[in-house]
Amino acid sequence: MKTVKLEFTGDTEFRASEIMADLRTAAETLFFPLKMCGFWERAADLHLCPQEERREPCPHKLEDDDPAQEQYSRTLERERQAVLEIVFLHADSSVFLR
Repeated sequence: MKTVKLEFTGDTEFRASEIMADLRTAAETLFFPLKMCGFWERAADLHLCPQEERREPCPHKLEDDDPAQEQYSRTLERERQAVLEIVFLHADSSVFLR
């Protein structure tokens, strides 16, 4: 999976949105015709988990030394055909596109 990191800087009192819906819109607009297939909001520790959608335990928040731990990006590559991760550094969030 490819990764693009976006950082917004400037000398102003304005700041870029950290709202997930806004980040999705920005990512889908920048990389049209790709569409969102997942997200990870690190500050709130939220993500769109395929396993939890199936009422299975989430393997993404386990400790690194746990054999059941799985990288979220790998899950999205396998199950949702994700090809691009957009990292919004100011929001500490990622949007995954397919």
